[in-house]
Amino acid sequence: MKKLVLVALVFGCAAAPAWGQQRQTRECHQLTQQITRYQRDAGWAEERGNALWQQASLDQVERLATRRAKRCPQYAEQENVLAQIAALIAVAGKLAARYFLMGL
Repeated sequence: MKKLVLVALVFGCAAAPAWGQQRQTRECHQLTQQITRYQRDAGWAEERGNALWQQASLDQVERLATRRAKRCPQYAEQENVLAQIAALIAVAGKLAARYFLMGL
């Protein structure tokens, strides 16, 4: 009986970090989904001309992003890379438009 309890305790201690990591990954994913939702809501508010709704949505995005940055540092690194790629694509698009429109 004592051996069974000891074995269960050892396996429980060994599996605890994996359970904690899975919980953190799930929470990070959930925060990312919430950020995306509020960014979408801010876009809708802008389309409808509702400045109060838009500002509230952007404030919520900022709060969620701050919380995610504290709990999920791996996402901050990904965002920096994605922002750089988006900036590069924007510059390339402007140059391509200038080329194909012959300077217009």
